[in-house]
Amino acid sequence: MSSVSTLTEAASRSRRRFGRAPIAHLVGAHGSGMKALAELLSDAGWTLTGSDLQFAPNRPRKNDGRLRRVHQGHTAANVSEAVDVLIFSPAIRDTNPERQAARERGIAELSYVDALSQLMSERTGIAIAGTHGKTTTTAMVAAILRESGQNPSALIGGEVIQYERSGWAGSGDLLVVEACEYRRHFLSVRPRIAAILNIEPDHFDCFATIDESRKAFEEFAHRVNPNGALLLRSDVAKALRDRLPARLAIETYSIRDSADWLVRDLDLRPGISHFEVCHNGKYFCDAALSVPGRHNVENALAAIALAHAVGTDAAAIASALSLFRGVRRRFEFIAERDGVTLIDDYAHHPTAIRATLAAVRQTYPDRRILVVFQPHQVSRTEALLDDFATSFGDADQVLLVPVFAARESQSDAAACLKKLGRAVQATGQTVRLLESLDHVLATMQDSASPGDICLTLGAGDIDRIPHEFARHVS
Repeated sequence: MSSVSTLTEAASRSRRRFGRAPIAHLVGAHGSGMKALAELLSDAGWTLTGSDLQFAPNRPRKNDGRLRRVHQGHTAANVSEAVDVLIFSPAIRDTNPERQAARERGIAELSYVDALSQLMSERTGIAIAGTHGKTTTTAMVAAILRESGQNPSALIGGEVIQYERSGWAGSGDLLVVEACEYRRHFLSVRPRIAAILNIEPDHFDCFATIDESRKAFEEFAHRVNPNGALLLRSDVAKALRDRLPARLAIETYSIRDSADWLVRDLDLRPGISHFEVCHNGKYFCDAALSVPGRHNVENALAAIALAHAVGTDAAAIASALSLFRGVRRRFEFIAERDGVTLIDDYAHHPTAIRATLAAVRQTYPDRRILVVFQPHQVSRTEALLDDFATSFGDADQVLLVPVFAARESQSDAAACLKKLGRAVQATGQTVRLLESLDHVLATMQDSASPGDICLTLGAGDIDRIPHEFARHVS
């Protein structure tokens, strides 16, 4: 198997030896991280092909055109002899036929995680980590830097609505990335500036205890450049305490507690939030945010602090933040059909569900809220069962669909759903269990009335439901 030390070297070699643009083949091309990477590489002049098992887009994907061809399924024939580098998603195993073909043909292989590490090693990296909020905060930081003329590159785990893309290559030195703790992937990067937004129990197939999670985030903090800066939510700073790098410049933020970065005079209104930002006890800027929810004000505060850390002035930050329109599947307005408002959100953890529902209630205080929730993974659902049970307090009715098992047995998933249903019902909530996603449309049509909010929640394939519902009732 041949190898390349960096993607830059592969690109240079291709142009030098063959007089053409470098070619990369992406295995698992429709994953969120891989999609962002494809957009960045395309901007940088790469020709791209790809493959994926899943071919059921829920909405038109304009940027799929950045891949010259995407094959459904995995086979050795998908890998052209002209490919310079094969890049594979974390879900793709060593036995994948396309990876095997690359090895047989002497084509270099890179994991998505390794590609991310290489890209950051050649730039000034800004990495955002945390159990919740990292996609939105990363998008906010990238948008602020882009709108303020700093031309960053970005890799984000969701599509930024105003740009209709989740990755791009900028002409500047900055690279803004979402750093995911799953399988400790964030330990592959060495950012100059980083943030840890929060640390909660999650990814139970990777972290058996909260102490294991904290240890991983602590290791991430130690990977920040000693001459850089680390931003921590105030409770994270307290939890990690003496285990943080001694010489690293550390700042804290909070919308509740004492911190270096604070919010004052928070005014949450339907459609817009106004607040004043203070830094080290002094006025910094006034901000307006159109994406709803107290949790998004907190995300915005972190983004403001990170943008300031790379020299963005207060006026430019406030102006850019006012233009931010959000991320797909994060409180995403899908449509209004026959008086029913359809909203979709990625929330799949009790904390995120509470925050999203609170934002819906804030935005639509007098409307009935119908929630359709698809639990994600049996391990997460069972470990956090009591928290899930109490997370739907702002909903008027809850429809539960089968667990998106993600490598777990279907029998365990069925039993888990029944447990969750009983637990939610025990809180006094009106709840119904549905046999499959195919039963959701008819149930929503029967249950929803003009004026209702239909909110779909989950990290699996639940996002197809609001789009199908909008087509059925129109």
